[in-house]
Amino acid sequence: MALASGISWQICVWTGSKYPYLAPISVILCLQTTILKSIRFALSRILGTIFGVIFTVMLTSELPLKGWTIAFILLISTGISLLFGVNITSIHQIALSTLLILVFAPKLQDYGLYRLIDTVIGIIVILLIHAFIFPPNFTTIAGESLQNIKNMLVKKLEGLAVWLENGATNKDYFIAEMDGMVWSKLQDAFQDISKAENSMRFNPFRSKSSLELKLIKQKLTILRKEYTIIERFYEIILQWNEEKTMTKEEIQYWSSTFIFLGDALKNWTAEETLSVLDNSSIYHEHLKMDATRFLQILKT
Repeated sequence: MALASGISWQICVWTGSKYPYLAPISVILCLQTTILKSIRFALSRILGTIFGVIFTVMLTSELPLKGWTIAFILLISTGISLLFGVNITSIHQIALSTLLILVFAPKLQDYGLYRLIDTVIGIIVILLIHAFIFPPNFTTIAGESLQNIKNMLVKKLEGLAVWLENGATNKDYFIAEMDGMVWSKLQDAFQDISKAENSMRFNPFRSKSSLELKLIKQKLTILRKEYTIIERFYEIILQWNEEKTMTKEEIQYWSSTFIFLGDALKNWTAEETLSVLDNSSIYHEHLKMDATRFLQILKT
């Protein structure tokens, strides 16, 4: 913001602008979290400035500058904007530009013209700097979210093994946290990925990060499946334990299974391929067959 403000001011001075501060104002207003949002806001500001100049020229020639005339002109300008389907951001910019031009145009020579030119200069400078010098990239945040989900599932698997070895007596020990905290974090992680994908749009250096983000999304999708499988295992064991006392061998089998899955996830780093989890997915198929067998026992 500081760099773009200084550069845009100096360019306006070189072009002979009488009001170079208008360019840094556009820089400050149009700088958003992503390039796409900056472009959208910039278009709204340009549109607002053009409409503001047009409405002011058309409506102020015969009207004095008073409170009721300001209200009337703002009502007309924003109302017409609504009829044309202009979005709310552009309407705010139209109202702001109309008001400022209405007040300053009679007092400052060529204010409307310089406002349009300097606004465009500020917007061009901030978009270039935003895209090529400081392009936004939220891929790291998405990667951290993936790591947090993985760590949470590892702890749940380890905790599930301990819970089972201790008799599986507390029914709310596991499911409450899975339904609440873990599921909520999963949803937040996918939102972080969506934000990261939006930050990649119009980013000229997005190639490497886009591939990384694609892998993160794939892995997070697999973790969501892991979450579902773990939750199903818990429900089966809980139901089985209520209907039939589990033997020590069965408890040891399931406990070691959860430890194995936890270790598989723990050793599954963000830099690895999917082979590690593919292997554990094969193991899951055997576990699901066992789970089906356990359900058949319950029915009989």
